Amino acid sequence: MKSLTKNGLKWSYIFKHWIGTLLLGNILVSIFPVFNRLNSVDIGLTILVSILWLCYSAIYSIPTLVCCILAFSWFEDNTLNVNWIKMTLILVILAGITMTVALTVGSMEVAIYYSIAAIVTGILFKIEKV
Repeated sequence: MKSLTKNGLKWSYIFKHWIGTLLLGNILVSIFPVFNRLNSVDIGLTILVSILWLCYSAIYSIPTLVCCILAFSWFEDNTLNVNWIKMTLILVILAGITMTVALTVGSMEVAIYYSIAAIVTGILFKIEKV
């Protein structure tokens, strides 16, 4: 099976970070009552809104994912420290979250939750070398 690497970095970091940010961000948006305006008694509606919000987030995060893929492919062609690569990718994702939320939702509360999720998942996942 062909490995998804070029100069020794695994591409799985980008996709793990993207999926992890979407899931953790959705959980944070759903559980914090500042954003969740639904009654806590109606758990079914909360779950439905969370699923719809996850789909919405996945669709609107595609431009940021493309930017991360382009940045990661550029990093593969250059010799940089893995920590610098991680930090730069997290900053690209934070900029993408801020721009996307500002253009679509308008409420920066959502951007804060997704930014926290992006930082946490970016730190937890490792960029593996082959």
